[in-house]
Amino acid sequence: LTVLAVPFLTPALRRHALPYVPATREQLDNIFNLLKQYSTKQRQHLIDLGSGDGRIVFEAIQQGFPRATGIEINRVLVYYARLKAYLSNQGNICKFKRANLWKHDLSKYDTIVLFGVDTMMEPLLKKLSKEISDESIVITCRYQFPIKFDRTLGEDIDAVWLYNSQTIRKQILKT
Repeated sequence: LTVLAVPFLTPALRRHALPYVPATREQLDNIFNLLKQYSTKQRQHLIDLGSGDGRIVFEAIQQGFPRATGIEINRVLVYYARLKAYLSNQGNICKFKRANLWKHDLSKYDTIVLFGVDTMMEPLLKKLSKEISDESIVITCRYQFPIKFDRTLGEDIDAVWLYNSQTIRKQILKT
């Protein structure tokens, strides 16, 4: 039991403590409704930073993404998501990697989703401004970046914010 608990308790020891809290159905709906409202072209590759049990990645596939990737530092959650992908015959289009989001290259994804915490939003914004492609959009959940967003949907804990790459780069240049 202790071995299974360690991956869930160690986030508290990291610089930016990001606990596992599963996305609600309303949060998932808000993410993908916002994407539909904003983007007329078919997005190709979504990444969920801190993917937990993989529910955003699986929803992305159901919503028509050709590929979706989740990165997560918690080994137990990565194995769980991989098993779920395998059992649902989605292992060829859903990928789950055990990775640190601060070290993972984000340049090949056109849609980036994350549930952040307040203390990580500004440093992550700087990382994104250097790595994302010109076609990328970023959706944040629960916490927004300290810049102007392009669109928002939902309220309180279910709110999501969308930023395109131009907005992110323009705002970073101002700071």
